[in-house]
Amino acid sequence: MESKEGGRANPLSKPVRILLAVWLLPGLLAIFVRMAGFIFLPSIEWTSHAALPSIVAGLLPAALVSWFALKVMDFIPIGDGKMAIGMLLSPFIAYYLGKNLVAIALPMTLAIVAGHQVELSFTVAHADGWRDMKCRTSVELEGLPFLFNEICGVREDIRTSLLPGGPTIVTGRGTSLGLFVKSLRP
Repeated sequence: MESKEGGRANPLSKPVRILLAVWLLPGLLAIFVRMAGFIFLPSIEWTSHAALPSIVAGLLPAALVSWFALKVMDFIPIGDGKMAIGMLLSPFIAYYLGKNLVAIALPMTLAIVAGHQVELSFTVAHADGWRDMKCRTSVELEGLPFLFNEICGVREDIRTSLLPGGPTIVTGRGTSLGLFVKSLRP
């Protein structure tokens, strides 16, 4: 069923748009929490158990956004380069946000609601200094999703005691599924 909005036929019904927004919003909020400076790490155990459901949760909105992009091409001329780039990138962004729903937003929500002081073990990927200007003196951890795999602002004495491939214990508020980082130690 197609509705009319602003004189154009809308290929995506209102319930589908609402479902898509509800599906992608938690993944987007998880990224905003990270951008606000709160460092959340999902546990390695959760990351491995949630791998397949995360992929499915990413593919569903990516497929829907791709279908929507194909339908919109009938109504919107794609001669504008920005519009074409946006339409090409939107399924990838939808996939990432949908995947974050299961991989990050679910354990993050549980850490906020039912969290307590917890320690989780991780494996160090890199602890050799600056990765970028926004995350100085960082420690990168193995096996975690992009944007949620490093701890910023780690003291020099702790970083130098961490070896790539070696273990580290991270302490903070959370559950066995993940935590908000307070400290780490070798």
